[in-house]
Amino acid sequence: MSVCEYGLGEASAGADFGALPGLELQHDLYLTVRDWTDGQEVWRRLAHAGADLQSLQISRQEEAFSVRCRIKRVSSDAARSLCASLLDDGVAQNSSVEHLMLARSQGRAP
Repeated sequence: MSVCEYGLGEASAGADFGALPGLELQHDLYLTVRDWTDGQEVWRRLAHAGADLQSLQISRQEEAFSVRCRIKRVSSDAARSLCASLLDDGVAQNSSVEHLMLARSQGRAP
């Protein structure tokens, strides 16, 4: 499988993430998976897309697991495509994404 199969080629091609000075685009992916080992496929696809995983939370939710990943270095379209592909391929039972614009700390170079 290639990055383009997931509709993520745009992100890997170097979309302009620095268009707004002092702000950083991040995405929270919310997923429900049947088994915690399904997370391996989620992580594989995140890595394949070139996403930078900032945080990860997994919690039991009745007969499934709730997964929250905060990622950066991908476009909004790429994050939505990733959620859709995980849902379409049956890896996730539910998926959604929330886009965040966060202020960069003053000490960091752009």
